[in-house]
Amino acid sequence: MDNGREKIELTAASEPPTIMVIDDEERIRKILSLQLEKAGYNVIALGSGSDALELLGQVEVDLVITDIRMPDITGDKILRYIKSHFPTIPVIMLTGVVDVETAVNIMKAGAYDYLVKPVKRDELLVTVHRALEYRAVVLRNIQLQEENLRYQRELEQKVRERTRELARALAHLREVHMDTVKILASAIEEKDPYMRGHSNRVRILAAEMARKLGYKEMEIERIEYGALLHDIGKIAIDQRILDKPGPLTEEERKIIQQHPVIGERIISKVSFFADIAPMVRWHHERWDGLGYPDGIKGENIPVPVRILTIVDAFDAMTSDRPYRKALPLERVLEILKEERGKQFAPDMVDLFIEEEIYKTPVID
Repeated sequence: MDNGREKIELTAASEPPTIMVIDDEERIRKILSLQLEKAGYNVIALGSGSDALELLGQVEVDLVITDIRMPDITGDKILRYIKSHFPTIPVIMLTGVVDVETAVNIMKAGAYDYLVKPVKRDELLVTVHRALEYRAVVLRNIQLQEENLRYQRELEQKVRERTRELARALAHLREVHMDTVKILASAIEEKDPYMRGHSNRVRILAAEMARKLGYKEMEIERIEYGALLHDIGKIAIDQRILDKPGPLTEEERKIIQQHPVIGERIISKVSFFADIAPMVRWHHERWDGLGYPDGIKGENIPVPVRILTIVDAFDAMTSDRPYRKALPLERVLEILKEERGKQFAPDMVDLFIEEEIYKTPVID
C-alpha cells in the first residue's frame, strides 16, 4: 500500500495537515520535506529551535518533527514547550542514537514516537499517519468533552429553571391549600362568634412553638394545618350546646367531647390531611391521662399534639367565651404553671413561658 497516496485520499475533502520539520541539517530537512509534500502534506521546514518557538502559535500546526541534537535550542526543550503550550500537537523526535535508553527517555518526556536517522520513507509516512490519527482522536475527545460540558451546563440551567418553576408552583399550591383550610376553619367558627379567629391564632402560636423546637418549615406547615382544623368536628355539634352560656349537663358534655372523634373522621377521608389526624383527635388529651377521647398520657402523646394542647388552651383562656370573660394574662400564665405535668407536658409549659411564645403577634 502506498501510504502517501492513502493520506491524499483521506484528506482530499479538507485542508491537508501542516507538519513542522525542525533540523539544523539542511539535507535532512529537504529530504523529509520532499517526502512529506509528495504525500500531500503542507510542510514548514525550519533550521533552528528558536525559529520554531517563535513561529509556533502564529500558524496552525498539526504535527512537529524535530531533531534532538541542535546547537541553539535542543529538541527535548522544544518538546517540553509544545507539551506545555500546545498539548494536542504530537511530536516525533529524530535521533541518530540507536539505543533503548534514548527512546525510553524521549517517550517519557511526552513524545508521540521517535525515528532513527537516516529515516526511511515508509517508516516516516506510517509514523506521521499514526500521529495525525492520534491527534484527530485527541481533538475529537476534547470536542466531545466540551460538548458534554456544554450539554451538562445547559441541562443544569434547565434543571435550575425547572426547579424554580416547580418551587413557585409549590409555593402557590401551598398558599392555596392554606387559604382553603383557613376558609374551612372560618366556616366552622361562623357557628360560634366567640370562637372567631381562634383557629388562626392557635395556628400562629403553634408554628412559633414548632420553630423554637427546631422543626423544619414543611413540618411546621403540617402543624399549622392541624391547628387550623383541630375544631372541625364542632361543625356537627348542636348550635345550642355551643352557645350555651351556663354549665353543660353531663349529656351535653359527652356530646361536646365527641367533636375530636368527629373531626378525625372528617379529615381522614382526605389523604392530604391523614398525617394531622392525631392532632385533631387528641387535642383534648392531658399529660396525666385524664383527657378525652382516648385517655392517652405522657410520652404517648405526639409532640405536635402537646404543642397544640397548650396553645389551644392558652387562646381559649385569653378569649371571651359564652360562659365567662377572658382571663387576665397573668392569671393564665399561673394556670399553665399549675397544670405543668398535669394537663400539659412540662417541657411545653417551660418553652411557652420562658420563650414568651404568648407574646407572638397574632392576626385574626
